[in-house]
Amino acid sequence: MDNTTIQGILTEVNQPSRYLGTEVNRVVKNPSAMDLHMVLAYPDLYDIGTSHFGIQILYALLNKRENIYAERVFAPAPDMEVLLKEREQPLFSLETRTPLSEFHVVGFSLLYELNYTSILTMLDLADIPFLAQDRDASHPLVIGGGPCAFNPEPVADFFDFLIIGDGEEALPEVADVIIAWRKSGADKEALLTEVARIDGVYVPSHFEVSYEELPGTETTLAVVKAKNPEKPRVKRAIVSDLTRDAFPEKPVIPFGKPVHDRLRLEISRGCTRGCRFCQASMIYRPVRERSVEDLLAISTESLVTTGYSDISLLSLSTGDYEQLPELIQGITSGCCADGEKVAVSLPSIRAGRLTAELMETIKNVRKTGFTIAPEAGTQRLRDVINKGISEDDILKTVKNAFSLGWTTIKLYFMIGLPTETQDDLQGIVDLVRTLRGFSRKKRDIINVSISTFIPKPHSVFQWEGQITRAEAWEKISWLKENLRLPGVNLKWGSTEISWLEGIWSRGDRRLGTLLVRAWEKGCRLDGWSEYMNLGLWKEAVDEEGLDWGGLCQRERGLDEPLAWDHIDSGISKAYLKKERARALTAVLTPDCRYGDCSGCGICDFETIRPVIRLSRSEDEGPVAALPQSEASFVKYSISFSKTDNARFFGHLELVNIVTKAFRRAGLTIEKSHGFNPRPKITFSDPMPLGMESLDEQFVVSVPSNASPDEIKDKLNRHLVEGINICDVKPYFKCKDLKDNAFRYKVSGSSDLFDADRLSKFMELNNFIIEKKGKKGNIKEYDLKLFVRGVELHSPSQLTIDLKGIDGVVIRPDLAVKHIFSLTEDASAHLGLLKLCRIDDVC
Repeated sequence: MDNTTIQGILTEVNQPSRYLGTEVNRVVKNPSAMDLHMVLAYPDLYDIGTSHFGIQILYALLNKRENIYAERVFAPAPDMEVLLKEREQPLFSLETRTPLSEFHVVGFSLLYELNYTSILTMLDLADIPFLAQDRDASHPLVIGGGPCAFNPEPVADFFDFLIIGDGEEALPEVADVIIAWRKSGADKEALLTEVARIDGVYVPSHFEVSYEELPGTETTLAVVKAKNPEKPRVKRAIVSDLTRDAFPEKPVIPFGKPVHDRLRLEISRGCTRGCRFCQASMIYRPVRERSVEDLLAISTESLVTTGYSDISLLSLSTGDYEQLPELIQGITSGCCADGEKVAVSLPSIRAGRLTAELMETIKNVRKTGFTIAPEAGTQRLRDVINKGISEDDILKTVKNAFSLGWTTIKLYFMIGLPTETQDDLQGIVDLVRTLRGFSRKKRDIINVSISTFIPKPHSVFQWEGQITRAEAWEKISWLKENLRLPGVNLKWGSTEISWLEGIWSRGDRRLGTLLVRAWEKGCRLDGWSEYMNLGLWKEAVDEEGLDWGGLCQRERGLDEPLAWDHIDSGISKAYLKKERARALTAVLTPDCRYGDCSGCGICDFETIRPVIRLSRSEDEGPVAALPQSEASFVKYSISFSKTDNARFFGHLELVNIVTKAFRRAGLTIEKSHGFNPRPKITFSDPMPLGMESLDEQFVVSVPSNASPDEIKDKLNRHLVEGINICDVKPYFKCKDLKDNAFRYKVSGSSDLFDADRLSKFMELNNFIIEKKGKKGNIKEYDLKLFVRGVELHSPSQLTIDLKGIDGVVIRPDLAVKHIFSLTEDASAHLGLLKLCRIDDVC
């Protein structure tokens, strides 16, 4: 898509920076020089997708290859989808704005079942047929991968093939096969036959599905069998060890407000705690830890290349990382490149693992919240799910957190777990009451989050039934009534979304037509409560003749065929059955990392085995800390331009971009004092979104040993496209800029600006207009008082001088709209460029 077209569309959508593709650390190559041009497609909004660590890994891994170019694309928001349809424009990649239909491969990340409708949206906008059987050699290959691929059947018909397991293990080999196939000129079936030989690759067309009635019932089961009896199952791809080679040390820095706006550091993969409701604890085995030396080296480099000051430690069970104390000490004892202390964010921590000693290590850095997941309210139910923690563990951990300064504790619980009784719900209330009693401070808060148990394929509880929406809401309502406590906030997941997720979690290929029907009815972004429409889904289910209740409520028999039996996760079904029997008698299974092998079947103890990094001994000495710096500071006034795509950055977005650029440039910004220090940087009044400017300013306090030329040069090397530092000079306090006058250039279509209308306006003594205030109230202003002059250069271009009065500023497009009696549409499409302050030389 050409730049003019996209610029026109971006003026009409919310959060236009989602679609710019000019982020720091993006990769730019020449697509025509590549052997393989692939787009990594995430079927959710940019804000969610850019926070996914897996897509960052694959993006970095593929683009390290000189002959491969991987770009990115995310599901458009509904307003963007409508505009692309209206303008007959295809969905395009971010980096080169190439239509998806022109790529060799479109690779979808399957992270969440309720993203499936977005896959159809993206294919439709790209004019790519939904079904693999309808795509020919003129279309790109459509592939997928991610945790949802462990039950690929509901979406199997839409993919040429899927990757099961670790993408960084299988995808490079798959890429080589595709490159060789493209050069050979062979047909598509030759490619599918070849990729099917690779561990982790599932080709749906190489399997056939039959339907059998469950004896004694009206239930019909889907049975999936391989056409090639020599390979009846697809074996999951497994990375045997996590190395620095596949780590994205220069991750793309998202625009806007991503859900995780911090450096993400995967410290380990896999978990052997064996929580019986948890799919991830089975499909990501065995545990593979990174060394603390690698992690600190990665942190040091990535903090510089990104400009982040926060690090989030990623793992299924961060508290089990053996070198956690050494790692946190190494991170928190140092600083970012600009001298700012690094904040460490820990995900949900197993109670009992985060000791008082470890908490003492991180208590002096900015606290980003403290989360633990008891999951159940009673010890009996925690033993049923094999949580492996006692109530005493929970009490001690929360008590330590409050005593060391944490003010917000988040607790995760589930409802609807197998064998749950009313006593277990009462246990949640009793536990929360006890924990809140550990602090009498009003500012201390406990946030309780409730979710509904959803049976997942390959988990111990994959055979269980899911409670109905009515049952779930009854339990939530009871908890709402009984957790009305001071300092306690209760949140819960949508029962409708949980029910729909349950349908897709254990579905089979019959759901493919359901997906298309629901999408055709208008279902979009179903994981978002503001977009999800359960009524449309009910209509689609009824029209497909499916059993709405039985799809996820029915308990499966232990010996009946399951839709995902042909997918080999590495965990034996015999082990899962044994664990289920232990669950029903509330018997715990120990974590194999601390004891004997539990016999799950994943390890061969040759290439696949647990990788545990033992804690360092005292004679090895402390780990190397991140660098620190000290400096005295001086204030500078910095002017900059904001043009082209940068005009689509909102004010807070701009502040974030500039602040990170300072960190990447190694320029320290002085921080305020107090509990949560802030950088001392102040911008002039926010500009309207979509307006360009040649004269914006901010004031910042930086080290006195940094010269103006050095500041200008370093920042311009680290800022995003469209933002350019023009001048750096010592700051002298002057009058407030908001009442100064500014000159703007305004451009429009031909014959838009009539000279007679301008003459009539200039002759008037006053001209009253209405303008909405900050609180939404409408006020009247005399436009004549704000307009210092207008010069008409042509019927499509003018300059206008506007001044502020008592903090009130009139936008140039609003002024021009009233002067020339423009329509709303015409004024919305004006080109606006702020030239300079009137006191300056323009």
